[in-house]
This record gives sequence, C-alpha cells and structure tokens, in this order.
Amino acid sequence: MNWRALFKPSAKYSIFALLLVGIIIGVVGYFATQTTLHMTSTDEFCMSCHSNHSLKDEVLASAHGNNKNGIVVQCQQCHIAQEPFAYLKKKIIVSKDVIGFLTIDGFNTQEWLEANRKEQADLARDYLRAIDSSTCQNCHNRIYENQSENMSKMAVRMHSNNFKKEPEKRKTCIDCHKGVAHPYPKS
Repeated sequence: MNWRALFKPSAKYSIFALLLVGIIIGVVGYFATQTTLHMTSTDEFCMSCHSNHSLKDEVLASAHGNNKNGIVVQCQQCHIAQEPFAYLKKKIIVSKDVIGFLTIDGFNTQEWLEANRKEQADLARDYLRAIDSSTCQNCHNRIYENQSENMSKMAVRMHSNNFKKEPEKRKTCIDCHKGVAHPYPKS
C-alpha cells in the first residue's frame, strides 16, 4: 500500500464529498456507541451474567430497593459513574466481567459469589473511594446543605463535621456506609 496516496486529494471525489462521508460515519458511530453503552447499563443486561446470584434480591431488600418513596435503584446508578469520561472508563474496565462469565467455572452461581464476596466488595469500595462516591451523590446530592428530618441528630452532626473538613481530608460515603445495598462481608 502506498501511504502517500492517503494524503493526496482524490481524483474521483471532492473534498466536500469525502468530508460529508466522514461526518456521516462519525455520527452513526457515535450514536451506535452511545446506544450500546446504555443498553449494556440496564439491570436486564447485568442480570444476564448475575442471574443466579442474590445481588438483585439484596438490593430489593435494602433501603435502596424497598423504601417509602417507591424508588428502586438500578445497578448502573451505583456501579457506574455518570460523568462521561469516568462512565466510559468504567464500562471498559467492567467488560472483563463478560470474559469472567465466559471463562470462570461457576461464575454465575451463588457459591462463587459467596466465595468471592469480600474481594468483590473491596473492589467496589475502592472504586467508590476513587470517584469520591459520586454515584451516591448523584441521588444524595444535597446531603450537606439540606439534610432530611429523618436523619438522626448524630448523623446530621457527622455529615456537618465531615463537610467542614478540607475536601482532601473528608470521608466519602462508602467509608461510613458499607453494606447499604449488598451485605458487606465481615472478614
């Protein structure tokens, strides 16, 4: 292949035609990618690999799945940051889970989950710390300014004291709220 030919103007097509084709391919590619990313962020997609795990039942039994407001949190709301770059980065990282589903013997069993729960919980905890629990704060976005009257006085005080600290010295949600949707293993 002659690489110089790639940089020469085309004798058959105008620059405008080539530019238009490039834009069309780019737009179609962008929307196809966005559709794929969002389709693979549904509970149905997540449960296709975790169908024999108790994970969905754990969420439904928690305050995030059984609350007075009737809100049921979806997998991606907690497990995937919503900021565009962080979202794409996490989607690339979790694509290895599909490989695990295909290659790890017994991956889709409750026994595998229980045997690996601590390791998986620690990975989730570390991820939430790395993103400053931004997935929590997408819903609980006014925890410091407009605290619920349902919060105990001690919880109000703890959140207020944490907010007064320098940002780099603050605890993030997961530091105090382990096991909110899934049981956090003791050992």
